[in-house]
Amino acid sequence: MIYQQGIDTGIATFEVKAPDYGDWDLRFHKSCRLVATLNDQVIGWAALSPFSKRHVYRGVAEVTLYVSPLHQGKQVGFRLLSALIEASEDAGFWTLTAHIFPQNKVSLALHQKLGFRILGVHEKIAKRDGNWQDNTFLERRSSKIY
Repeated sequence: MIYQQGIDTGIATFEVKAPDYGDWDLRFHKSCRLVATLNDQVIGWAALSPFSKRHVYRGVAEVTLYVSPLHQGKQVGFRLLSALIEASEDAGFWTLTAHIFPQNKVSLALHQKLGFRILGVHEKIAKRDGNWQDNTFLERRSSKIY
């Protein structure tokens, strides 16, 4: 599973085990779920999760993006994130956020290339495997939705 492969890197998420589909399904918006395939094999996926349950934040969502290690460096992440941005705007989202480990330089660069800006770093925001970890906080404001 691609999500578990990302978890195993230690720089993709605070999760330590991929959830079952039912739990995963509850975390993400029903719209804006994208899958990249090659020869009928899933090689990447992207989805949006709610930023908040409060109605005033209904147009704000957090990006999640994973690409199979075998297909990284082949523009899969770029295509998925580009398509996710477009789908999010079509669905009425005005702001996308991302929380990325500072050591995940490739993901940070990808998000910045597609218009995300760094707002700051949450220092020692959570522990993973007993070690404090920082998280870079980014956002992208839609230029289509005011």
